[in-house]
Amino acid sequence: MRLPELVKQMALRAGAIFLVKVIGFFARIMLFRLLGSEGIGFYQMAYSVYALILTVITGGFPTAISLSTARNLKEGWSLFKGGAIFLALSGTVLGYYCYSLASPISILLGNAHLEFALQCMAPAIAIVPFLSFLRGFLHGMEFYGYIAMSEIIEQLFRIVVMIMITISWLQFGIPYAVGGSMLGAPAGAFISLCFLLVVLVSSTLHKFNFNYKKSTLRKIKKPAVFMFIYSALSILATRLIVPVSDFLDAIIIPHRLQDAGMSVSDAISVYGIMTGMATTIVYMPTLVTFALAYTLSTKLTTDWQAGRKDRFVRDLRSSMEAAWLWGCASSLVLFFYARDLSNLLFSNGIAETSIRFMTLAPLLSGIRELSTVALWVIGDKKTPLFGLIIGVICSLTLIYYLITIPGFTYAGPAIGILSLELIPVLWNMKTLRTFTIGFPKGLTSSTVVITLLFFVSLFLAKLIFQAVHLPLQPTVEMLLIYGCLILYILIRYLKNERHLIL
Repeated sequence: MRLPELVKQMALRAGAIFLVKVIGFFARIMLFRLLGSEGIGFYQMAYSVYALILTVITGGFPTAISLSTARNLKEGWSLFKGGAIFLALSGTVLGYYCYSLASPISILLGNAHLEFALQCMAPAIAIVPFLSFLRGFLHGMEFYGYIAMSEIIEQLFRIVVMIMITISWLQFGIPYAVGGSMLGAPAGAFISLCFLLVVLVSSTLHKFNFNYKKSTLRKIKKPAVFMFIYSALSILATRLIVPVSDFLDAIIIPHRLQDAGMSVSDAISVYGIMTGMATTIVYMPTLVTFALAYTLSTKLTTDWQAGRKDRFVRDLRSSMEAAWLWGCASSLVLFFYARDLSNLLFSNGIAETSIRFMTLAPLLSGIRELSTVALWVIGDKKTPLFGLIIGVICSLTLIYYLITIPGFTYAGPAIGILSLELIPVLWNMKTLRTFTIGFPKGLTSSTVVITLLFFVSLFLAKLIFQAVHLPLQPTVEMLLIYGCLILYILIRYLKNERHLIL
């Protein structure tokens, strides 16, 4: 039995995203082992600048060109040519200024040691916007396989170059090693761009037909251009919020910790532990819910546009319950195995406290992602935007005031990060309440069951390994526990699907 083309495309895209994220997760662990908590703090601060600049340049252009190309190939090709020139020039100019103004930017962040790292990321700012735009165009052409392959190639080359240069430059000091690690981004982007350009001009891809007459290309309507720009700017407004928040965190957290009496080195170490280590672990389970949201988005869109609201509600509630249970299971594992995870991944228990404070992140983040997708499907883009804005304001305010209170060194940032997830969740669910009536009450019994199942699995795992000692015992225990929890979630999900269909 052959799978439908849409299912294969969704599976390919979701699988590629998952693989890229997993590779990046383990690369981050290797980077920490090389740089330590202070080095990771430097890396996170430099990366917050990189992410903000890229978001400002690229904005919503990749998504906008994808939608335009999907509607009309000739129109998309014309918009692509003009947009590609604009992004290539903008990236080059901003990359130059990032290199030239690295010293003032590092002073703004409060540490002159960041200057070299900011200079090293300048080439990536020149390359990545054009690469992202090209992927958006190919996405509109439905060339998901080539996009997935380019993302995997980029990640692999980025990590290889990053680790090799970091190891080589450690002898010159942490600031230079951090700068060397930033060079992995332009290296991976350049190789990936070369691959996609070969795909673009290859004569074997007969689906591409760019031999249009010049007169045809000049006939592109002005409303189409305006709509393209409007769509790109609208998407930028939503995507800019999180990078701005991360950038402000990079300024606020180290500065406020120094105001509380910490040295510069200790403040950057705490920032690195929270944003570069603990968040890496606590957000790892969200790869599953993000893949679910990505796969579900097309299905929900199809049902909504076809007027099948009953099926839309069924799929949304069933997926919400699966995300909730997966979040609960992940939160329990993170809380009880925080020290084991920190020791396993970082060779010490330095991130244990931060992990425990943020154990609810997988639960809240998964629900936020699914609810945002649902709102976008029904055409409501304002609610997720306003929820994020309010969440960012509350998060930054809480971090600013809490972090200097004695005993809140790690709790303050954790509360701020969780508030950034919780407020958008509450805001989104308030709007979706007509589609999710009875959703919270219906979760009570399944939440109790999965909590009891966790403790039973935990008890049995400890009992088994009390007599038989194995290497990496905590890892084996977590795998067994997760296996039991995943089995229950799958049974529950399939049961709900069958019940709702009948």
